[in-house]
Amino acid sequence: MPDLWIVVASIGAGAFCSGAVLVAAHEPAAPDLTWLKQQQNKISAAVPVGLVRRRLARDLELAGWQETRERVAVLAIAFALCLGALGAAVSGIVAMCGFLSGCVAFAVTLNAAVEKRRRRMSGELVPLLELFTLELSGGGSALAALGSVCVQVESELAIDLRRMLIASQVVGSASFEARLIDYADQHEIAALSSLATILAASRDYGTAASQGVRALATDLRRAQRRELIAQSRRALNHVLLPAAVAVLLPFLGVLMFPAVSVLQRSLR
Repeated sequence: MPDLWIVVASIGAGAFCSGAVLVAAHEPAAPDLTWLKQQQNKISAAVPVGLVRRRLARDLELAGWQETRERVAVLAIAFALCLGALGAAVSGIVAMCGFLSGCVAFAVTLNAAVEKRRRRMSGELVPLLELFTLELSGGGSALAALGSVCVQVESELAIDLRRMLIASQVVGSASFEARLIDYADQHEIAALSSLATILAASRDYGTAASQGVRALATDLRRAQRRELIAQSRRALNHVLLPAAVAVLLPFLGVLMFPAVSVLQRSLR
């Protein structure tokens, strides 16, 4: 009987050793990622991820935000999920509305930042053009006068124009006018396209750029004045309407109370 146990133990030990060798020598098969790739392709086909990434990067650049698009997207989704989680305490519909509200709030904030930066750069253009006109009256080329003005003025637009002027001096690169038109199309500032047209006409046909720049500065100054008047009227309306509701109505009530009381007693 002991000899039988020795044989069984020997066979078992040999089987375990053989299994261990086979397991150690076995190479695991590569995971099948076909299904995952198919789902990724379906998502990419349903949602234009590349277009969304490019649009987000463009809007972040126009807004002047220095954050990466991935970080901004994560923050926006996290904010929307927080609103959705708060709404989930009430009902599923409120949770969905909260998530959508977070996404809409992010889009509105980003668009407001883009519009605010565009208005600021348009406002910076007017004094820059006026100084440019003064430099042109002293003689010299238009690009040299513009470069001198951009060096003297400390603003975001002046810095960008100075960079484009320096880049246009490289041999074989695009001209300053072409760069300025691309910059105007990107930031949707029509006045910069007009300035590029004036500079191109001055370079190609030898026309005086001072008159065109002066007229452009005058038009922009008038547009700013009209916008300021419109903003003042809107602000006045926003002040007068609450004042009329909060002050005028109680005053009329106090004023008409004796007459209403006498009329009530006479009707009795």
